[in-house]
Order: sequence, then C-alpha cells, then structure tokens
Amino acid sequence: MNEADHHASGAMPRRPHFAVGTRTSLRQVLWALVLALTLPAVLIAAAGFYSGYRAEREATDLRLQETARALSLSIDREIETSEMALRVLALSPHIANRDFAAFHKQAQEAGLAAPSWVALIEPGGEVLLNTRVPYGSPLLHSRREDLFRKVQETRKPQVSDLHTAPITGQAIITIDMPVILGDRVAYLLSAAIGPGIFQQLITDQRIAPSWNAAVLDRSGRIVARSRSPEQFMGRLSNPVIRDAAAASSEGNVQSVTLDGIPVRAYFSKSPIYGWTFVVSVPSTELAASFRRPLFWLLVLAGCILMGVFLAAVLSRLIAKPVDQLVSVAQALRTGREPGEATTHVLEFDMIQKALTEAFSDIREKERHRNEALARIADSEARLRLALNAGHLGSWEYTPSTGVFVASPQCRANFGRGPDEPFSYDDVIAAIHYDDRARQAEAVSQALQNRSDLHVEYRVVWPDHTEHWIRISGRVRMGADGGLSLVGVSQDITESRMAEERRGLLLHELNHRVKNTLATVQSVAAMTRRSAEQGDAGAWDAFLGRVQGLAKTHDLLTATQWQGALLEDVLKNELEPYQDTMRQRIRLRGPKVNLQPSAVLALGLAIHELATNATKYGSLTTSEGKVNVMWAVTPALNPPVLIVEWVESGGPLVKQPTRQGFGTKLIQRGLAQQLGGEIKLDFKPEGIRCVITFPISNVMVESDETGVSVERYAS
Repeated sequence: MNEADHHASGAMPRRPHFAVGTRTSLRQVLWALVLALTLPAVLIAAAGFYSGYRAEREATDLRLQETARALSLSIDREIETSEMALRVLALSPHIANRDFAAFHKQAQEAGLAAPSWVALIEPGGEVLLNTRVPYGSPLLHSRREDLFRKVQETRKPQVSDLHTAPITGQAIITIDMPVILGDRVAYLLSAAIGPGIFQQLITDQRIAPSWNAAVLDRSGRIVARSRSPEQFMGRLSNPVIRDAAAASSEGNVQSVTLDGIPVRAYFSKSPIYGWTFVVSVPSTELAASFRRPLFWLLVLAGCILMGVFLAAVLSRLIAKPVDQLVSVAQALRTGREPGEATTHVLEFDMIQKALTEAFSDIREKERHRNEALARIADSEARLRLALNAGHLGSWEYTPSTGVFVASPQCRANFGRGPDEPFSYDDVIAAIHYDDRARQAEAVSQALQNRSDLHVEYRVVWPDHTEHWIRISGRVRMGADGGLSLVGVSQDITESRMAEERRGLLLHELNHRVKNTLATVQSVAAMTRRSAEQGDAGAWDAFLGRVQGLAKTHDLLTATQWQGALLEDVLKNELEPYQDTMRQRIRLRGPKVNLQPSAVLALGLAIHELATNATKYGSLTTSEGKVNVMWAVTPALNPPVLIVEWVESGGPLVKQPTRQGFGTKLIQRGLAQQLGGEIKLDFKPEGIRCVITFPISNVMVESDETGVSVERYAS
C-alpha cells in the first residue's frame, strides 16, 4: 500500500523513527573526502615529474645524437661534392685532346672549396700540372706508385685520411680520381683539400662555448675541432671514442676530452666515407638539468605518504554509514523492511528515510518501466541496425530551445568524439563558410513549409580536413506544439571524391592521348620520308618504335604518370638484350626520377641506340657489351644530367656518310623537346653517345636537399 492509499483510508502514513544521537554532516565528510582524493592527483603528478625527468634525459640524448648524425652526413656531402667536381673534370675533353693548359684553367674554375688544388699525373709519376702553381711551372715527380696502382685496379676514386703534404707541409686530405680514356686508366686526377671546409662546417653550427665538436677521419685523427683547433688538429682522439666508433656506427659514451674535461660524447660515423662527427657536452651541464625534477620528486613522495595516511583515517569515517545504507538497500531489494538505526550522518539518514517511503511506489513503477523498456529496447535495436547498416547518424534539433542531440555516428560524421560536447552552434561552425547560406536556407524552408529536409554541404573537421555530409530530416510537432527537426546524417566524402577523380582522370587521359598521338604522328611522318627515300626496313622500324613507345607508356602507367626512374627506363628498353650473367649490358648511376615527357623522349632515343647496336654495333656479337652511365652535376651552372652510352667488343665502326633517321629522331626528341645536347662519336672500337640535359627540363622536383648518399643504382 502506498502513501496515497493511506490518505484515502484516513490513516496516517507510516514513517520510520530514528534514534536521536550525535550526527556528522555529509558536507564535512565530503570535504574530508575531497582532501583524500587529491592525494592520487599528487601521485599522478609525481609520476609526471619522474616521466618528465626521463623524457628530458632521453630527449637530450636523442637531440644530440641526431645532431651528430646530421653533421656526419654533412661530412659525406662535403667530400662527395669535391669528388663529383673531380668526376666532372675527369670527363673533360681537354684531357683527351692533351690540351693541358685549357684543362689547367678549367680545373682552377671547378669551384672546389678553398684552400685546395688539383694535379694531373701520368702513370709513370710525372706531374703534368698543378693548379697550386701557374701552368708550365716545373713540378716534382710524384712518388705515389702504390696509390696509382690501386686506382688502376679498382678504377674507383680514393679518399685519404688527414696527412701532411710532403712539399708544402700543410695538413690535407686527398681525393684521387682515375681518368679513363677508352678502356684504360690514362691519368690520375688528384685533388688536395684543406681541413678548413670541415672547420667551417663546425663553425656554422654555432656550438655552445662549453661544448666541443670534432671531425675525425677513419683513423680517429682530429681533422677539425670547435675548441682550439690549431692545437689539436692531427692528434688522435680519446681512445674511448675511437674504440666506440670502431664498434658501432653511432652512439654515446662517457669520456674525457683532450682538454681534461669529463664529457658525454655523442658520435656518428658517416655511412659512405667512414668519417666520424663527435659532439661532447660537459657532464656537469647534463647533471644540472636533471637535479630539479629529482628534488620535486622527493617532495611529492612526502606528500603522497601524508595523503595515504589521511585517506586511511577518512575511509573509516565513511565506511560505517555507507555500510548501513548498503544494508538498507539490500533489505529493500529483497522486499524486507529496513531497520531504524541511525547512521549518525544527517544526509544519510534522510536518504534512508526517502528510500523507505518510496519503496512501495518503486516496485509498482518498476513493473511498468520494465514493460516500457522492453518495447523501447526492441524499437531502438531495429533503428540502430538500420542506421549502422547505412552508416547513418541520427540527430534532433529544437529551434525554440536550441537543443541539439546527436548520436555517436552523427558526431563522427562531423569529426567529433562520442563524448565531446556538440551543440547546434558547433554544427554551424563546422560547416564550410561557402555552404552555410545553403544549409540555413534549407532548414528555414523545411520549418516554414513543414517539408522534408534534404541538403548536402562541406564540413571542416577539427583536424582541418574537408568532408561532404548529406543531411536528411523531417519536421515533427511536439506535445506542446513546438516544432523540431529529426533526421539522419551520412558522410559522402568518398563518393564525392570518386566523382571528382573520374573527372580529373578523363581530363588527364585526354591530354595524354593527344601527346601520344602527336609523338606517333611525328615518328610516322619521319618514317614515311625514309620509306620514300628507299629505306626497305622503314615499316619494321616504325613498328619497333611504336612498340618501344608502348612499353614506355606501360612504365608510366605503373606510376600513374608521375614519372619514372632513369634506371627503369633503361632496363625497360635494354632487358631483352641482357645475358644470363648480366654482364653484357651494365647500368651505373644515381637514382634519378624523370618527368613523363622526358621518359617518353629518352625511351625513344634509347630504343634507337639499342636497335642500331643490334643491327650494326656491339650487340651483333656475343662478346659485345654496352655500358650506360649517368651522373647529376649540381656544381655546373646550370646543373645538368649527363647520360653516356658506350659500346665495345663489336665490329669495327665506320663514320657514316650521311645522317640516318635514328639520329634525326634522337636529336628531334631530345634536343628540341628537352633542350638536350647530343654528341655521337663513331670510334672504331665502338659508338660513344653523350647526352646532356638541363636538370630543370627532365627531372621531377624533390623535397630532399643536398646530394643523395646512394651514389649508384645497381
């Protein structure tokens, strides 16, 4: 029987009687509880301080290690720049023509970092020139037979460690480059570089005065140093650092500088030349940055201990009345009348009284509620299944109150988390500025005409990405006569992007087809003229060129017409002529990404050279070989890409009496379209073709700076 039944029968409602005694205010207990709850926060803060201490130390180690790594790569770039300049000089036609006076001037203008000089030496040791002195000055005989023999055997440039020049007495590093004429090493091109470029590299980093930075050669000898370089240049570094660098390519060790200062040394060995860059930080500086977090960590530890003690005391005060409320709740749950004992907490006693009075009403309402919940749960399950199947988010908006309710999927459509606050103002703010007027008009028309709402617009997520949303809704009138909008939202970004991609692909396809047809038209026109002049193989040559063009198109299609690697273009044309040991055709050069127009033109040119080699050149015999080398020369102005085609081992080559169709095609495709320069040399031992392009006309722009550490593709 509930309270209303008691009033109807004229009886007074039964109320429990609580014994009077000392009571504690719930507010007092809660204030004490708040104090106890702050202790976990202090504990978390302590963990944060400790984590910060660890993170600061790790960040310092990582920052200094990355600095050493970056500067070790800079060492490689400095040496590699000089090596590239020598490589370009080694290709100078003045050497082959023995015009050493002109080469002396060219070497002086090569742009090597000062102080440096270049010498040209014959196999017998005779020094033909040295840019350190005027051309024609008497020069001493070179006694570097072992080095010359090593360069002849390896045909690779050699970089020395720091040593003292026997004539000038200067500390230098030498780079020795073979000059290959035909198939022999004809000269040794030697460059002497002073350690000043490495000293400048350290100076540019603005190392802190208390720190020390040094460049070490492969033997561990100091080449440059931030502190007192003139005193320590040429001396061996600390054995601890030398041993660590020998065991690992990078790391950090505890050491002592040659000045006698205890330091933490971070080192990194350059990947190409094996030189090492070392950054040393005094141990006292590192220790000072770590003391403050440790001090506060100890202070917080004391606070944590006090908080634990206080929480234990307060928990006893709270536990007893809470246990009594639990007993009352358990009695009500089982249908028994609870006891009348007081909890000695005023608010808890009031709660116990309210629970007892509401007990009978709750049981009746619980039955009705369970029935309603069952119906609602069934309805919500069906609705949720439908929304999830269509990736739809539900929402409701009441204009009169501004209340906006959105499901987790709807919030996700706008880039919000399921628990993030999300109001109607947030919806408007998320809509793209250009689409807000369309959305406002659609909502206004739906409310005014009592019609359905259908609108699509762009939204900007918190991460600044744009997405397309489709909104569908319906006007609903509430019990109080107020209007509201209910509906669903759907993210249609992918379908929109797919539609835009289809348009772009159609436009790009149209452009590519026009370019391809123009190329085929040009080849066909030139082939027709050859056929009219009596060339019986003109039609077969035309088919071969079209097939080569098709293969190049397949290569570009694989990269979605974003360009292709020069090595892949060469392999695409030359792979059918390669032998099983992969020695007949050799490719060597850095990774170079070509523009699509350059891929088509160069592919057609390589096809012509390969076709000529199989008909008349080195590929007509089993002993014949083709070597293709290329290099990027950023030191020249403007920077260029050089591609060299050299045939050997074939029949004797004769100078043609007229310019053939293939030569015309190469010159038109490369010289006219890409601004390239083509040099054909019909040597008896094999054809040599050197093609030079401006980098800006053929290469795809890259975000990487400097010279790549990967010198050659295999």
